Amino acid sequence: MERMTANVTRLEDNKVRLDVEVPPEAVREGVEAKLRELRKQVRVPGFRPGKAPRRVLETHLGRDYIYMEALQESLPAWYSRAVIDADIRPIDRPEIHFDDPLDEKKGFRFSATVEVRPEARLGEYKGLEVPKREVEVTEEQVEERLEELRGQFATLAAVEDRPVREGDFVILDFKGERMAGGELPGTEAEDYMLEVGRGELLEDFEKNLVGMKAGERKQFAVTFPMDYREESLRGQSVLFRVHVKEIKERDLPPLDDEFAKEASEFETLEELRAAIREQLEEAARRRADGEFRARVLDAVAERAEVEVPEVMVEDKAEEMVRSFERSVSAQGIKPEDYYRIAGTGREEFKRQVRDDAADTVKKELVLDAVVAAEGIEADEEAIRHEIEHLAEDSGRSPEEVERNLRENGTYALLREELARQKALDFLVENARAVPMPPEEPGSDEVEAGVESSARTDGDDSEEGESR
Repeated sequence: MERMTANVTRLEDNKVRLDVEVPPEAVREGVEAKLRELRKQVRVPGFRPGKAPRRVLETHLGRDYIYMEALQESLPAWYSRAVIDADIRPIDRPEIHFDDPLDEKKGFRFSATVEVRPEARLGEYKGLEVPKREVEVTEEQVEERLEELRGQFATLAAVEDRPVREGDFVILDFKGERMAGGELPGTEAEDYMLEVGRGELLEDFEKNLVGMKAGERKQFAVTFPMDYREESLRGQSVLFRVHVKEIKERDLPPLDDEFAKEASEFETLEELRAAIREQLEEAARRRADGEFRARVLDAVAERAEVEVPEVMVEDKAEEMVRSFERSVSAQGIKPEDYYRIAGTGREEFKRQVRDDAADTVKKELVLDAVVAAEGIEADEEAIRHEIEHLAEDSGRSPEEVERNLRENGTYALLREELARQKALDFLVENARAVPMPPEEPGSDEVEAGVESSARTDGDDSEEGESR
């Protein structure tokens, strides 16, 4: 079968024109496919559904109508195939032009003008000096992690000789009512266990428990904040009647070799301490490496010149919003409920991520330029690994997944993303790590944000404490 051909002409304003020739056989296949569909849909007097000959359908519907329907059905697929064959990356809808109708003997010609990704102009991108954080784990950090582990093996012991203080566990009954009188659903509980000061309930509510004794009753007023998760309680002033039934405190096991044996696979406390230090150092190294990669890309992007098209920013912002919505849905929260509780809307949330979207697009274009400048290609082994992972998730064979990726053009996107990862590896390998400058007051929050975005491990997640 004769192949479709597509010639590319570069135009101004980051646009290209595709001149496409569709061979006669492909046109015939498109027309025949539409005829099969029309036979099932159109009732022709004297013929059973689906049995009317082509000449009868042409007489009944008109050849021009059939050809126009076939063109509308086939043109998007022909355009997509031309884009894949020409190896271009459109970022907007094409403007398609053609002068002659479909011809099953001569074929079909059309042109498509479309905006494609711009090319970044790289500045200096090799040998850059980029700050990197020193890996340092203090004794205090080791002891803090050890205390966290110790807390997981704590038991609760009854307290009778003192009042409630922060960190205690209390068992209480409470009931709330409107200050003006009347019950308020959702503000009562019996035998409720609460760790005071952890922030499980309202801060003012928990503060009022401090100083109470076991068996004591008390009433106090609390005003719910305007951003409270339950909309019906926002801004409500509520009178709570509280009965503290029991007070319990953590009974921590002694830090000794017996604890090490119970809490880990190690025989001594010193071995456990050494293992904790090693874990913290490894986590710190991963964070430092992640931060360094982010700073290297920032430095290269700052030295590059690229105009980021608005349509790419809009698409990336939409992609980020959809990713966020999938994340909250996986936690059992409907996106619309999240937006309502957060006091925002989907479009407002998209506006909030636009700056991040623009930054992400710019860095993707910069990495594409590095790929081109250095002749970087994705590893076939890495591509195969990703395909096998997709196949495992979808319950299909790797061969089927690869075939589908190639047919819909996603294979090229996968190869492109893996090439970007190699480009970033290249930039990191060719950067020079220098000591971090002294941190200015207030910089901790900035660094925490960098660490959060760069983190690739779950070592810092805190376990829920046993009660």
